[in-house]
Amino acid sequence: MSNEVPDMSASDDVKPYCIWYPEVASEDTYRRLVKTYPDMVYTVGRACAVAGYDKLYQELNILPEVSIAEEARDNASAKAGSKAIFDHIMSQPVCYAVLDDYTRTANPNNPRCPAFMNGDTAVRSLLEVRVGVDKFKGWSLGKEHNFDIVEDNYIAETSSRMSHEAFQALAKEHEDMLYTPLHPHLPAITKDPLILMAAYEGNLDRYVRLRRPKMLHREAQAVIRGIYHNTTFAKYWSLQNFSRDELISHGREIKRATIARFIMVNDLSHITPSNPHPNGMPGMIRWPLLPAEETLRELVRRRPDMRLQAAMACIEANYERLWDELAPEPRWELWKLAQRQFVTSAQQPVRSYYTDYLERREAEMKAAEAEAWEPETLLEAVRESRRPPYYGSSTIGHDLCENAAIVDKEPTTTFLLPEIGPFGTWDQQQESVYAVGCRAEFAGWELYICSSEEMRQKAREEDGFFVFNEDDYPWSLYPRHYHARDYEERRKREARAQEDEPADVDSVEYCIL
Repeated sequence: MSNEVPDMSASDDVKPYCIWYPEVASEDTYRRLVKTYPDMVYTVGRACAVAGYDKLYQELNILPEVSIAEEARDNASAKAGSKAIFDHIMSQPVCYAVLDDYTRTANPNNPRCPAFMNGDTAVRSLLEVRVGVDKFKGWSLGKEHNFDIVEDNYIAETSSRMSHEAFQALAKEHEDMLYTPLHPHLPAITKDPLILMAAYEGNLDRYVRLRRPKMLHREAQAVIRGIYHNTTFAKYWSLQNFSRDELISHGREIKRATIARFIMVNDLSHITPSNPHPNGMPGMIRWPLLPAEETLRELVRRRPDMRLQAAMACIEANYERLWDELAPEPRWELWKLAQRQFVTSAQQPVRSYYTDYLERREAEMKAAEAEAWEPETLLEAVRESRRPPYYGSSTIGHDLCENAAIVDKEPTTTFLLPEIGPFGTWDQQQESVYAVGCRAEFAGWELYICSSEEMRQKAREEDGFFVFNEDDYPWSLYPRHYHARDYEERRKREARAQEDEPADVDSVEYCIL
């Protein structure tokens, strides 16, 4: 970049990968460089795409390479030479992948073919997005970046105006890519939202094509949700090998999710009395599918540590016979499921086989405890009599059973987001029913996808809004279970609004005539 060709050893570790940032060298410098080091011909071709040196590019006589094409497209509007390079590559019958920006390596001897522009290139404009020293600690700990072709971790004295978070939002003109087939060559977009949505839905083909070597922030949670809802996605992940670091960060949770999906489709071939480890067994095995009664029976026979999870599935599927065989002890999770499953109001729940059993069994256990234990003080006796029924921390299985007892597992939303971006995809308040950690929440994206263009435009103008607002409806349409006071307050508010409205002059004149 200083228009000098330094002496470098034959080792690839010494030779730089990016030779076009922060400045490009002269055309003659790149020509001398490739003559001295022929193995750098593709990185020189990439520099030509940035600088617009189409004449030198033609002299290189290299394969039509996709990262060079993406780089040329990124600079085509500013440099005629870059556009010429892009048009030349796109006119070829097939493209190749030689350069790898994720690993900063070139593979000219065995290039991947056919290859397509897939958003896997750290183009020149992306390199301008810098992270200031004051924000670098959080940025590096988050490990959300996949590219580092400049080998500086994007650090600078001050942060650039454009942030990496802004690149995560999907542009308006590309939103339809979430629900239409992907083109062979992707346009110049950020594909992170496409990756997350494919993972969330368990769309194997889209996900495998779009994914990056290193998972995005919260991508693992989206993958786990996709595994629970898609058998082929679960099978794919069950065949993957994880490094030690990957096992710690997300691998164990993913393996646990695959076991859950297999159980729900009545496959126990991967489960033995000793494998997986008890901590590797899932807490949720009844959503979105219910395993057969005989599957649960065999599961408990092999793995007694899954008794609580099987009992929870019995309530959901109404397997009374298996429930009696299991004879579960009262648990908070079981009571929560039994009460919510058959409740019409908080004051008068519908009686069920399971609520009756739990109350009866609780009474029997209390009676047995009373015979074997005498309170030392009156205060202890009062505390024991007021102990909430069926409450306690999980001792069977693991803490995932508590989260699995949540009835509304994937809440929807009425808030229409202004864009498909990072905001609204993660619920930091609610635990996941599938795995340890927060819930992958894509309800906002799903509402946005289904909405009309008029609604989306309104959301952009108002920075998002609630699509159903109580003030938009007359009080007479409120549900019957609303308190009478709410009716009265609404009626008075509407009456005051009508009194404050100016009179319609035309209607007044008509009445007088």
